Amino acid sequence: MSASRVQPTVEDPGFLAFTEAVADLLVAVRRSRGRLAGHGRPALSLSQIQLLEAIADGSSLGVGELAEQAGVATPTATRMLQQLERDGIVDRVRAPDNQRRVEVTLTALGAELLDAHRARLRERQLRAFRELDPEQRTMIVTLMGRLTELVDDL
Repeated sequence: MSASRVQPTVEDPGFLAFTEAVADLLVAVRRSRGRLAGHGRPALSLSQIQLLEAIADGSSLGVGELAEQAGVATPTATRMLQQLERDGIVDRVRAPDNQRRVEVTLTALGAELLDAHRARLRERQLRAFRELDPEQRTMIVTLMGRLTELVDDL
């Protein structure tokens, strides 16, 4: 880095605009995904969908692992999974080698609901993508990739 390059500070207007833009984007994404989440029958919350995404590949995970991947506390995941089991969306079984461990898998209904959610999400993403010109599309992909790296490093 060049010695003549001035490093921004937390008071820098550009930094403040950056943090506000990132926060606004994250809120908008969560709000949009939350609206989209409630369309299935039974309606699934965004947090429930995040739990299901973790086992969408057919794997069986423990409650703690699911909670971590969905970004919720283990007791919260347990309550959500109880509801999802009552609705026939997941199966919960004790692990044969460890009776304290509960493993969770997606049922056929759960896979169907998740597939429908993904289809609705892809359609909305396509609509947004179509609103951008080719140069903007390329720029956004590059910048979002870099932003993802920066957020993961926080």
